[in-house]
Amino acid sequence: MKLLLAAARILGWTGILLVLGGCWDMVEVSRSSLITGIALENGQSRAIRVTIEVQNPAETMSAENGRGDAPAQLYVAEANTLSEAINRMNKQFERLLIGSHMQVIVIDERLARKGLKPFMDFFLRSRYVREDINLVVSKKNAASDLLRVPYPGGMSAGLAIQLQVFNLNRLWGGVPKSRMIDYTASVQTPGRELLLAAATINGVAGENENMDSVKTLEPQSNINVTDTAVFKGDKLVGFLPVNDSNMVLLVNDDLKQTTLSVPLPDDQTFAAVRLVRLHASKRVQMIRGRPKITLNVEGVGYIVSLDADLPLDQAAGYQKLERLTEAYVKERIGAIVKKVQTDYGADIFGFGEWLYRHRYGEFKNLSKSWNELFEEAEMQVVVDIRLERSELKTKNQSEIH
Repeated sequence: MKLLLAAARILGWTGILLVLGGCWDMVEVSRSSLITGIALENGQSRAIRVTIEVQNPAETMSAENGRGDAPAQLYVAEANTLSEAINRMNKQFERLLIGSHMQVIVIDERLARKGLKPFMDFFLRSRYVREDINLVVSKKNAASDLLRVPYPGGMSAGLAIQLQVFNLNRLWGGVPKSRMIDYTASVQTPGRELLLAAATINGVAGENENMDSVKTLEPQSNINVTDTAVFKGDKLVGFLPVNDSNMVLLVNDDLKQTTLSVPLPDDQTFAAVRLVRLHASKRVQMIRGRPKITLNVEGVGYIVSLDADLPLDQAAGYQKLERLTEAYVKERIGAIVKKVQTDYGADIFGFGEWLYRHRYGEFKNLSKSWNELFEEAEMQVVVDIRLERSELKTKNQSEIH
């Protein structure tokens, strides 16, 4: 009996040691490096050119211990497939590359016009790439140049671009969210085309790679998130300016808050209105073979500044500004929808998706020609904005002397 108990104890301890012995695929931290960004371009000798941004932990982990060196290094490889290019990086780099902490994938405009599927397939299949990674189209500049722009405080370009897109979307609705999960949802959902953030460089690209350039009051160059990239099918077809993006997101019911400069009756003064708690609902009907779209927009706002004499101490003042704001939003929505219909013929608003989800039998026969039908769609917009308060300390600015 004692021998059996002793054998059981030995087997028990052996099992515990096996469980706690470590992972079979464990990698030493000192022998690996994190990829923080990837840039994709057309290759010169091969199909694709890949630039990876590798984190320099000595500069990014602690500002006190940093020596002012670059927070990351860039390495380039060309191959016929994205997987081959990344796996061949050790020709010039000694450590094991880990891609689970990537912040951004920058796609060159010329490559995006050919189609995203050939290289996005690699990222979608990889279990190491997170769904919240940002996809950004490089406009005018080479994609790799966006990763060459230095930032103060030991921040890598990949992280800086990711934060810039996130904050511009959250605070003003200037660009779509542009995450991997948004790409996946778009390509797998009939009746909705893809939207991604687009960025370019202010300044001279390629001449600002020295960290001394960020030690001045005015950096020699910086990233400018300028546009929203519009896709039709799998290919880039054009761009919408950042000033129109918040209305696109509002129609998509994906706008959290924004600020509008509402023109006042004299057309030379404006009221700054901050809109929050926005909601848009849509309905699509097929009438004699032509889509009829009804869009209802609701929101709450408050007055940030005012250039004219409106009596904000009376209900009439608020009601007048509410009507002006509603008319302005309605006009802008109508203009941007018409522009997309005319210039791109791509349903980036998800009207076809609404028909697919609510009237599938009707949409099934129209799915292949929906973008053509969208070009001829008739739209009715109803806007209801309620201004709750004024942030002014007086009736209006004109009383301040």
